[in-house]
Amino acid sequence: MRKRKLGLAGLILIMFLTGCGNLAQETVSPAENGTPAEAKREEKEDEDDGAVVEMTSWREAVQKMFEDPYGDYIETGGEIAFLTDGSVEDGGYNEAIYNGVRMYALGAGTSFSYYHADPNEPESYQETVQRAVEDHAGLVVCAGDMFGGAVGALQETYPQTSFLLVDAVPYDEEGEELPIARNVHCVLFHEEQAGYLAGYMAVWEGYRNLGFIGGREEPAVLRYGYGYLQGIDAAAKDLSLNDVTVNYWYADTYAADAAVQEKADGWYGNGTQIIFACGGGLYESVLAAAENRDGLMIGVDVDQCRESERVLTSAVKNIGPAVTDALDEYYADGGWSEEDAGQVKRYGVQEGCAAIPVIDTEWRFQEIPTTHFFEIYKQMKRGDRTVADAIDAPPGVAVLVNFE
Repeated sequence: MRKRKLGLAGLILIMFLTGCGNLAQETVSPAENGTPAEAKREEKEDEDDGAVVEMTSWREAVQKMFEDPYGDYIETGGEIAFLTDGSVEDGGYNEAIYNGVRMYALGAGTSFSYYHADPNEPESYQETVQRAVEDHAGLVVCAGDMFGGAVGALQETYPQTSFLLVDAVPYDEEGEELPIARNVHCVLFHEEQAGYLAGYMAVWEGYRNLGFIGGREEPAVLRYGYGYLQGIDAAAKDLSLNDVTVNYWYADTYAADAAVQEKADGWYGNGTQIIFACGGGLYESVLAAAENRDGLMIGVDVDQCRESERVLTSAVKNIGPAVTDALDEYYADGGWSEEDAGQVKRYGVQEGCAAIPVIDTEWRFQEIPTTHFFEIYKQMKRGDRTVADAIDAPPGVAVLVNFE
């Protein structure tokens, strides 16, 4: 077994892969952000032997970085089991977590597998957890709030199995939070901070008619959306605007869907300029509508500017590095440490996580220099600009919000 701590180099690589740039590099200007990040093909001379090397798409380059010469990935029965109810190549949330898992596993020489739950069958979440445990997984990594119920029901049943819950805490059948068992560690994020920054910058750029389409009404999506509203409202106040409106809707799905595209198409057709697409693969439907109607989109979780020129920016959280960091600590300590066992760790601006992409991306704002973004970011980090994280009700804002 080739186990070792990944350390800073591995985390930096994950930061590149997930699109969450190093915000400490505050001297970057728009002109220094490099060439557009969309997939493209080019040729260059190899400096050593003069051979021509063909550079393919960003996704193909990422896949090459995850080559598995030792066969650490196995179809079932991996030491680390990643559980999701979506595609592991969704270009966003699930892929970011999966990249974190396999980055650690490939670097440390640990076998890994992934399992799918059916989002249309609630009982499949527990069944998927049980299947991974029966396949002798030592650490089960669960993605998303729906697995909180499954782990809540099974954490005491399988005390010898360790669980890493991402964007969830254990809860019971009534949705009430349960005490977290010592074999469970939870990683959460301050999505409201990333949503705030995306909304604030969009209004400052000049957009007055905005939209939000979320997946399900789950905590992470709620925080993104409510932070987005707060950022829009703050920018409107800072600019003394009284003509800002927001259309707001939950699609009850994380998948590309005809109803989502129809909703977005109607909004764009009626004057909405930009829509924050918040929820897995549903961004594909919003993006299709944006391309059809000459609209713009805000991505979520990871930098989605590579998907289309229609993506102005993204509200991102450092998912991959957080997962890699948790795995690194788990295996270094031989299990969850006293600081992690039965505990929740939350990542946000203070940890250099919640943001919009600035480094290793294309800065598509025309009216806002990166220096202005960094000033707002610093204010948030100092505590001079705060974002409420309550999700029991929408935030009170002065801008007009049309909830549908």
